[in-house]
Amino acid sequence: MTFWAYMLHCRGGYFYVGHTDNLEHRLAQHDAGTIAGFTQDHLPVKYVWSQDFPTRIEALEAERRIKGWSKAKKMALIRGDWDEISSLAKNRQDKGSPSTGSGQTGFGERTPLQNTARPEPVEGLFLIPHPDTPCAAITAISVEVSQPTADQLALRYTVTGDIGALFVPPRKAPARINDLWKTTCFEVFIRPENGTAYHEFNFSPDTRWAAFALEGHRTGSRDHVVHRAPEIVMTQTPTTLIADCRVHLPERYTTACALGLTMVVEAADGAISYWALAHGAGAPDFHDANCFTARLPAFGAA
Repeated sequence: MTFWAYMLHCRGGYFYVGHTDNLEHRLAQHDAGTIAGFTQDHLPVKYVWSQDFPTRIEALEAERRIKGWSKAKKMALIRGDWDEISSLAKNRQDKGSPSTGSGQTGFGERTPLQNTARPEPVEGLFLIPHPDTPCAAITAISVEVSQPTADQLALRYTVTGDIGALFVPPRKAPARINDLWKTTCFEVFIRPENGTAYHEFNFSPDTRWAAFALEGHRTGSRDHVVHRAPEIVMTQTPTTLIADCRVHLPERYTTACALGLTMVVEAADGAISYWALAHGAGAPDFHDANCFTARLPAFGAA
């Protein structure tokens, strides 16, 4: 009989680690939200890693070990980055971490499964496609968020997959322009927690941008007056598209905020795919309150 240790990425950027003797059945239960507890409270979830073991005790041991790992080490395991796992173990960044060498996971000489049928995250918070708009060329979209100063928000969007199968607008002179969402575009929505007014920022791979202030869900929209234009730096390879974006925030965003992290992707054939941390019911709508699932703590808060 085969047993499995597995890892899920959950809404809010969390990881869940478990073990089972029926992987497909257990994943279906998590997807459906029928297992009470953490994953049920953090839907949607995405399967990101698994490994098989000959005994339950070995699978359970792997589960317990991985649960004690840092996020960085879990991410390295998902990527199969054995050099990074080894480096983190040697630096003792993970209490109780095994000493692992290149090509090993610390669970013996077995090789982890390659989960090519599901998104393979890179780092940060992970976007998922709207169920009506999948994109086979993309294996993952992740976003890192930081607030270097009280009035700045820094975001790194990382798209992995067959970038050649996507339409990536060629570089143009930075400028403010509307309707960027009609093609490949990175976006962030931000509002104070428990508030209704919010701002929307759009970033094109061609380095043009847009900024809007709204009073409520798609109401009272107007151009947001910016004192410094957003900064956009693009890096592209055949398998990776990275956008480093920096936004200068209104003063009120020094308080805790809710974030909606999203992306519109146009394929080379013109098909449009909509990606977000979470989606509401019905057609894609990045303004839906269900999309504001990430939290930005008050600046300077622990």
